[in-house]
Amino acid sequence: MSLSPEDVANIVFDTTRLKMGYDVAQVDAFLEEVQDTINKLQQELVEARNGEALSNVHNADTKSPVEVLALAQQALTAATSESERLVRDARARAASISSSIESERNQIETQIKRLEAVEIDYRNRLRNWLSVMLQDLGGEIEAGAQSTGPVNVITSSSENQ
Repeated sequence: MSLSPEDVANIVFDTTRLKMGYDVAQVDAFLEEVQDTINKLQQELVEARNGEALSNVHNADTKSPVEVLALAQQALTAATSESERLVRDARARAASISSSIESERNQIETQIKRLEAVEIDYRNRLRNWLSVMLQDLGGEIEAGAQSTGPVNVITSSSENQ
């Protein structure tokens, strides 16, 4: 497939569901296509410099080899520029995603620390409350034991018969 600067400019990659970013296979396939087109243009450029006819250029018979060479150089420059722009954009997006993930990670770690502090506070309060309840219960048992006589133990009905 012949690749035009518009094809490179208008390419849209699918995003993946499992992780942030683009579908690696789709990006690799597109980069191979860009590489093939650049290789083809470089070959055509070499052929034009050698005075050979360009096989895939429309209206080649109406254009001089110098014009064809100029068009090939323009196409190569445009393809190179576009590929560099795509790489820059992809790196910027990756940096943005990485920064976003780092920010979310920091927020989650902060929330975990806050929840751990709440848990420690809750455990301390519960421990203190239970301690006070046990002390009160101990005091009531001691007071009850001093104010009453012997305690009758009730057994099951089968033992009483």
